[in-house]
Amino acid sequence: MHRLLIALLLAGVIAAAVLSLRPQQPVEGEYLVFGTRARIQLRDADQDQAQAALEDIGKLFAHDHQSWHPWNPSDLTRLNDALAQGHAARVPPDVADMIRRAQEGYELSDGWFNAAAGKLIGAWGFHTSKYPVETPAPTDTQIHAMVAALPTMRDVHVAGDGTVSASNTAVSLDLNGLAEGYAAGQVRQLLDKHGIDHALIYIGGFVLAVGDNDGKPWRVGLNSPSGVMAGVTLHDGEALSSSGDYVRHRATPGEGGHIIDTRQGHPQHVSSAASVILNDPTVADMASTALMVAGPAGFQRATERMHLGCAMLLGHDGILRVTSGMRLRLRANGASMPMEVLPGPALDCQPAGVRPPQVVISPEL
Repeated sequence: MHRLLIALLLAGVIAAAVLSLRPQQPVEGEYLVFGTRARIQLRDADQDQAQAALEDIGKLFAHDHQSWHPWNPSDLTRLNDALAQGHAARVPPDVADMIRRAQEGYELSDGWFNAAAGKLIGAWGFHTSKYPVETPAPTDTQIHAMVAALPTMRDVHVAGDGTVSASNTAVSLDLNGLAEGYAAGQVRQLLDKHGIDHALIYIGGFVLAVGDNDGKPWRVGLNSPSGVMAGVTLHDGEALSSSGDYVRHRATPGEGGHIIDTRQGHPQHVSSAASVILNDPTVADMASTALMVAGPAGFQRATERMHLGCAMLLGHDGILRVTSGMRLRLRANGASMPMEVLPGPALDCQPAGVRPPQVVISPEL
C-alpha cells in the first residue's frame, strides 16, 4: 500500500561508505523507482561483489518498469487494453506470477485488497506521479457505474503459459499494491545469487531484512502523519510494509488519499497509517493496504483472516490499534498515543515453518 508503481527514474548505482582500509564496511545503492526512493544497504560484501549486485538491481528495476507500469506503455497496460476488448494476452512470467499473487491477496483479505479495480483508481487521478492530485474527482454517476461493474480478481484467469483473460471487461489490473513487496523479494534473490547474506532493502514505505546488522536485529522506524512514531526490530527474512494516506492524496480537502475502498468507490477515510511485519514480502505489502481499507472497525477481523501476528493501524480517531505480537516489537519514539491491544496471545510475526514462495526474475539477471 503506499507508493505509485514504477514512475522510474533510475538514479544510478551509488556505492557509499566504502573505506579502502576496511574492505567490508557497509555499501549502499540508491535509486529512484516506483515513484519513490529505494535504498539497498549491504553489510558483508567487498566492493567488487557489491558493485556487481547493485548493477544487477539497477537492471532489475529497469525491467520491472517496462513490465509493470500501470499507465505508461508497459506489458501491464497492453494486457489491460486486451482485457477491455474481451481478448486474452500473454504476459512475461513475472507479471503472470504477480497476478496470481494478487488473486491470493484478494481471497486472503476477503476483497479488501482488489488489484482488478485499476479503472477506479485512475478515475480518482492516482495514475500519476504528481501530488497532490488536482484533477476533478469522478462524478457520483461514474463511481456508481464502476462499482456496479464489480471487477474483482475472481474475474481474472491465468493459464500455465502466462496467458491472461478475464470474464469481466471492466477488469483493469493495477499491481501497485504489491509491487514494492514483490520487488523486494526479487532483490533478495539477486543478493543470494551474489553471495550477500546481510542487507537491508528499502523501497518507499517497504523494508525487507536480510541476515542481521552486525550480529543484532535490524531496527527501523514506523512513520505516521506527524513523523516517526516508533521503532521496530526486524529479523532475517522479515518484511515491514507500511501504508498511509498522508503522502499521496488529492488536493481538495476531504477527498482523501490514494488507497481506494473499491467496494464503495471512494478513497478510504478511516485510517491514517498501517504496518505489517511478515516473512512473505508480497503478502505483507498487500496486507498493509487491506488494513487501511478495513479500518478500525475491521482491524481485528482482518488480522485474524490474514493470519497477521504483527500488525498495527492508526485510525483517524488518533487511536493506535496493535496486535499483541506487534506490541512486543514496538519501541516508543517520543510522545505516546492512545493504544488498543487486541486480546489474545502474542503470535510470532513469522508463521512457524512457512517459507515465502520464490518470486520471478527476468532470465537476463
